[in-house]
Amino acid sequence: MTASPTDYHIALAPCDSQWLLAEWRELEARADSTFFTSACWVATWLESLRPDTQVAVIRHQQHIVGLGLLCWRQERRHRVLTSTVLRLARTGDPLDDQIWIEYNGLLLDAQHQHTAPSAFAAWLLEQQDWDEFELGATDSRQMRLYHPPGCTAVERWSAPAYGVDLVALRQQQITYLDSLSRNTRYQINRCRKRYESGGQLTFTVVSSAAAMLAIWPALGQLHLARWGHDEQGSGFANPRFVQFHENLIRHGAPQGQVEFCTLSLDDRLIGVLYNFIYRNWVYFYLSGLSDEADNQLKPGLLLHSLAIQHYLERGLDYYDFMGGESRYKQSLGSRHGDLQLVSFQRPRLALKLEQLGRRLKHGIRQER
Repeated sequence: MTASPTDYHIALAPCDSQWLLAEWRELEARADSTFFTSACWVATWLESLRPDTQVAVIRHQQHIVGLGLLCWRQERRHRVLTSTVLRLARTGDPLDDQIWIEYNGLLLDAQHQHTAPSAFAAWLLEQQDWDEFELGATDSRQMRLYHPPGCTAVERWSAPAYGVDLVALRQQQITYLDSLSRNTRYQINRCRKRYESGGQLTFTVVSSAAAMLAIWPALGQLHLARWGHDEQGSGFANPRFVQFHENLIRHGAPQGQVEFCTLSLDDRLIGVLYNFIYRNWVYFYLSGLSDEADNQLKPGLLLHSLAIQHYLERGLDYYDFMGGESRYKQSLGSRHGDLQLVSFQRPRLALKLEQLGRRLKHGIRQER
């Protein structure tokens, strides 16, 4: 029998890490979860950022069927607007949230994943201590389940999501390169030949924490060189980001949930992919790539193609590039959905005026 929103009991509890992680792991075993709602990610988040958070505990017939971590933050915008923002698994501090969670949501028992979010949304409306509820980036279809009635959905960020269906490739009995367009395949093969003409090209999967942490500084330098040394660019300029991911590597590597794919030419590191592996799904998180003077050398295309073929042969199900409108993602994968970060706003006059101002500003820009 399908549960209705009124069948759930939801309450807040203090964040006792030992109790929470024990309950989280037990529920995770029954959940259709992603890496970003895994105990590995959550334990690292609690340990590294030490957020001021409370636990939303969702029960059905006395059994825990849902858990979520909630953070409140009072924010001032445009010098005059003050708003209390409630967030799920994010603190609201840009330096904390630069770790960038995707596929956000409650951790839910698989039997309740379609009904518990609406019960949670209804419960939110009963709480009077927030003006905006912000749900971090997640699938747009999932996002709609969390919409509290009577609240306005304001999109803060959106992006298409691309990936490669490895199960389908195995069923077709083709290699990954054979699935690509003629032009993309040509670029990858040309790049590989040009590299090999200058030395020994080596692709390696690195899965031990010690080995990954040894490579980590070099990955950081490659990422900083591409995205910049300020905190609005590369996360490696942010000590909290660095500390979080060093801890994530220590937690995740022994469980087989975090690994690097590297590409080297002789002794020169050309590129590193930082991937999460969870329930036969590969989440590509970030990369560090050499900036080559020769524009026919495309280390990212080559490294991703080698990694995807590796995971295809390893028997995994999907290679997810996650959110982002990038040319290489379109060339290497197929669009499988859209991610959104949405703020659900109560009908407050100040928030309505803010949105009116944004629409007017957007209209003026379009006219120009």
